Amino acid sequence: MRQVLTFTLGEELYGLEISAIQEIVEAPALFYIPGADDRYLGAINFHGSIVPVLNLARLLGFSETEPESRIIVTCSEIAVLGLAVGRLGEIVVLDEAETLPGDADQRRANCIGEVVDLAGRMINLFDMTAFLSRLEML
Repeated sequence: MRQVLTFTLGEELYGLEISAIQEIVEAPALFYIPGADDRYLGAINFHGSIVPVLNLARLLGFSETEPESRIIVTCSEIAVLGLAVGRLGEIVVLDEAETLPGDADQRRANCIGEVVDLAGRMINLFDMTAFLSRLEML
């Protein structure tokens, strides 16, 4: 059973597997990161650790929207990151979802692992591995 947290980027609905999420932080104080470009909103104090917060829409080239005040903190062996997204949605179960075919190049460009149809709602499953690889190239 796969569970994902949905969120928006521009007009698109994305989903991130719950196993990739450490915590959702409510409106944390953001601290300036010297020398960071505008894709970084700042950094948060996350249980005593400094975690950079990325504006995911800006990083992936989506239209600018005011990011949600809550931050998704990811858990990864490579890096812990804060992700600011357009709007957080709900947790959905993908047992009955159908994976759809699509353009692999376009998916890779937007860090989409799969596109699923959940009762008529198209959800782009965010690929954290592809995203972290993309960050390494910046």
